[in-house]
Parts: sequence; C-alpha cells; structure tokens
Amino acid sequence: MFVLLIMILISGFSVAEEIMPLTEIEAGMQGKAKTVFYGDKVEEFPVEIIDIMPDQGLNRDLILIRAGGEKIDEIGGIAAGMSGSPVYIEGKLIGAIGYGWSFSEGNYALVTPIEDMLALINSEDNEGIENSNLAERGLSTPLLVSGLTGRSFDRLKKDLESLGLELTPYNVSTGGRAELKTKLEPGSAVAVQLVRGDINIGSIGTVSYLDESGNILAFGHPFFNKGEVDYMLSSATIRGVIPSMQQPFKLGSPNKELLGSITVDRGAGIAGKLEKYSRVIPLRIRVSDQEREVENKVNAQLIRDEDLITSLVTNIGLESLDATLDRIGEGTARTRFKITANGLPELSIERENMYYSRHDIASLALLDLYQVMDIITGNPFQEVNLIDIQYDVEVDHTAQVALVQEARVINQEIRPGDQVEVEVILHPYRGEVFTKNVMIEIPEDTQPGMASMVIDGGFTGQSYQHLPEDSTQEDDLNQAVVQGYKDFPSIIEDYLEKPKNNDLIIQVHPGYTPDDIEAEDENKQGHEAGDQEDERKENKEESPENTAAPDQESKEEGERIDNREIEETEIKEIVETDYVLEGNLSLDINIKDINSKNTPDITEERVEKGE
Repeated sequence: MFVLLIMILISGFSVAEEIMPLTEIEAGMQGKAKTVFYGDKVEEFPVEIIDIMPDQGLNRDLILIRAGGEKIDEIGGIAAGMSGSPVYIEGKLIGAIGYGWSFSEGNYALVTPIEDMLALINSEDNEGIENSNLAERGLSTPLLVSGLTGRSFDRLKKDLESLGLELTPYNVSTGGRAELKTKLEPGSAVAVQLVRGDINIGSIGTVSYLDESGNILAFGHPFFNKGEVDYMLSSATIRGVIPSMQQPFKLGSPNKELLGSITVDRGAGIAGKLEKYSRVIPLRIRVSDQEREVENKVNAQLIRDEDLITSLVTNIGLESLDATLDRIGEGTARTRFKITANGLPELSIERENMYYSRHDIASLALLDLYQVMDIITGNPFQEVNLIDIQYDVEVDHTAQVALVQEARVINQEIRPGDQVEVEVILHPYRGEVFTKNVMIEIPEDTQPGMASMVIDGGFTGQSYQHLPEDSTQEDDLNQAVVQGYKDFPSIIEDYLEKPKNNDLIIQVHPGYTPDDIEAEDENKQGHEAGDQEDERKENKEESPENTAAPDQESKEEGERIDNREIEETEIKEIVETDYVLEGNLSLDINIKDINSKNTPDITEERVEKGE
C-alpha cells in the first residue's frame, strides 16, 4: 500500500502527518474522526467508509461515511460546526468532514479528500474547485452573532442571505482565556471571525490539519468561497451541541486570543497561517442619549472585505443607537464621523451633520455614515484601504426642526457688486417664529436683469430617506453617486461639500441675457445644419462638386460655437443654524444695471414650496 510519510515534499509543501490517498480508500474500511463536543477537549468517534462518491463537482470526488458512537447518537448525528473534523483510516489522514444532509439520517456525511485540501496551501494562483452543487447539502456553518439584537440582527441576516449563510444569535462574549495559549491540534475547535470585540460575528469549525510551518486547514468546505481573503482566526470554546430536527449544531464562542489568519477560502475548505495576523479595521462608536444622560461606547475590529464592511459598520451603528436610546421614535441627532484610509484626500475625511425624525431617529442618523462607506467601498476608480472608523452621535428627544416659512429682500434696489440682505423667517416645530438675516454678495460681473433667488433648508428632500433594507438599494445608490465623475477624489470632495441638514442655503440664479439666448440659438442652428449635411452625405444626395466646396466660413463658425464654454459663477451663501431645516422658497429679484438711475426696486416674493 502506497503511503505518504511525514515530511514528504508534495507540490511545494510539506505534509505534517501520514495521509492515505483517495485511490487506496475502499468501502467497509473502519476508522475514526476527531472533534470537540464540549469545552476544548478533542474526542474521537468511530466512522465507516460507505463508498466513494465520484463527480461531486468538476473533477472532484468525495467520500461517503457513516459515523457512530455514543456521543454521535446522543446529539443526533453529525452537527454543524463539526465541519473540518479530520477522518483517519489506519491512523492515516484521509480528509475532513465537509458535507451532510438536513432532515435526514444524521449519521451520514461526506468527507473532502485531504489531497484537495492540501492544494489550498500556497494556492494564491490556484483558482480552486467550485462546489455550488454541494452548497445546499453541505454542513451549514452558521454565523454566530453576539451583541446584535432585534432589527440590527435582522438587517444583517438579510444582507448575508445571498451568501448562503445562516445567522444564529448567541449573546455570549468571547471566552475568558486570554492568559492561556491554546494548544491546537487536529480536531480542535476554531473560530473564523468577521468582527470581534464588543460585537462578535464568526463561524465555529474544526481544525483538519496542521504542520510545523504554521499552515492550518479547516472546514472541508468553503466559508464564503471568495478565494484570497483575510479573516481573523481564533481558538474557540464549545458550550454544547444543540439537537435540532433539521441538523444539530455546535454552540461555541471565540476565545480572546487570536491565533492567526485565514487567507484562502475555496471549494475544498479554508487555509491560513498561525501567527500571521489579519489587517483589521478598528471601529469606534460613541452614542449619547442627552435626555437620559446615558452614554455607550462600542469598540470592534472588522475584517477588510468591501462586500461586507458597509453592512457591518451600519448595523453595528444601529445596534449601538438602539441599545443606548432603548426606544425607536422621535428625536434630533448631531452626528460626526472621521474615516482614516490610504487613498482618501489628506489621509482622512470628517463630516458633521444634524438629523431630525418623527418616527426613527436612530436609523436616519446613520445615513451619512452609510452613504460615505458605500461610496468608499463601491467606487469604481481605486481601492481605498481603510485604517480607522470613528462615529459619534448625540441624540435629544426634542424636535429641533424648523420650517423655512417666509423670506424677503431688505435692499431697496440691487446692482452687481452689492451685498444683499435677506431676512428669512423660520418656524420651529410647535415653537415661536424667529428671523435669520443673511448677507449674500452679487458678483460685479453679474448680468443685469431678472433673477431667481432660492432659499432652501438643508434637510429638504432628506425627510423620507432611510437606511436601505437590502444590498440592491446599495447598488442603486452607488450607480447614482458615481455617474458623471472621472475619479474618486472628486466624488468625495463633492460629498463632503454637500450642505448639512441644519444649513440655510441661499442661492441666486441670474436669468439669460440676450447674448446668451442668441448664442444658444446659433448653437442650435449650427447643430441642425450639421445634422442635415450628415444626412445628405449618408443618402448621397449631393454631387462631388458640392461636397468638395462646403461653406467653410459657416463650418468654422459652428465649431467655434460648439467649443464655446460659458462660465457661470455660482452665487451661494450657506449659514449654519441650530435647527434641522425643511422647506424652500423662491423670490424673483431685479438686478439693475450699475449705471442706471437710483429708482426703487420692486422685489416679488413667491413661495414655491413649503412644508
């Protein structure tokens, strides 16, 4: 019998123990498997080879086994969380338990051959083996979630459904064994973590293989099946195996000590390296309930995965707000985020804002954070390596919101170069009205004539926005955000310059001058003439003599009009207030020629929109 011995070199990696290749495995062979049923003690249970299952994927075979023994019978069969449990025949490793069936005889399982798993080591250029046909009957690896409850848990669950993961709430923090160094061995319980800290999100599995170089294999099936990854790896403590009609599952929690990282996630399982640690993203959130004088701080470490990070950040933020406020309802929030990353202008960006909601202030207060995270992770121009995320929010139960109710121009007449004083009447919710006077300068090169002045509240149009309920809305947002931009910095710059919800915005839009109208007409005529000439050429309606002598003067004039850029100076003034502002007004104003006589000006006030 051909045996691969310890330390034999195979395909560029060393094997840490004897293995038995698939070609030597036969039905009826007896062996054993290793796993943890409780705590961190590795125990054995008997297995029998039933058959080799060929073609369970592209050029892939699996081994059908039947497990037995007192422990397996007691828990009702192979449990989720046992994936990765190594299987031995005659003391030689043949593979790891990877797949089973729900609502069936629980003692049967499929084993991933060790040859396929060993190929994961040093597999940066290996595309791996797809196993989508096995996903539905695989040993589901539930994502254990500690620290998220209620709607934040439900939202995250919905976000991750498309990845085929089942979320299980488990409100037990990390194990308290930071002072001990866990001795890993095949059969030990490990946790692959997406988030760790005050919030813990990860899956429990079993070590399949270790070697003296620190290479580790586990699961025997994919986690996300994303190829090259960077997930946190820690030891785990099993609290028990929970019986279930569908499939029993291990309930466990990650220990405080990190062991290393998982770097490969493919069809045959996951692979990683001990003492090679993930590059995580610290997330720090502070929420203050001003009414109850309650403050909470949440600290967590997140994996670097652009497909998951926005959902993780916003749902942890929602949990922080819900837990601190202990209610869902009305309120005013003052928010601030600071994001540090390689690829951002000046390495970091900051933004403050103010929100009001009558129904759900916690969800609305996260809108800025969600939008900027979606821009960063979804932008098509460049990779942004996040370094740190901070988010602060202070919530007051009072309704600090006001309506832009009326406005008038104080100046008797307006000319280019003038400072125009605008008196705006604001009406706070169930409060007394007050006025805000704003000065706005009319540039000296502004063309005389009728102009429109718009007075706007920064929150107008935001009232009905909220956090998207699923990732499809994230995609829609991203497509809208990047449209018309040619690089990432310009997107971020425009986003940060957006008015805040408590800003009072006054903007003047000068009307068209006769020269502008004439230029527009000439431009239109030039395009029409060009279109007609193109049509004549396509239909061959003109003679060679005519096509050889076009009206060169008209053509050049048309080109001059087409290439002409009309610069329009933005006339805008933004003033910060203590209220979230809703509604807008529009006034018609007459900008007089600077040389005209000093005659009183008539400014017409017209309410376009108000709420």
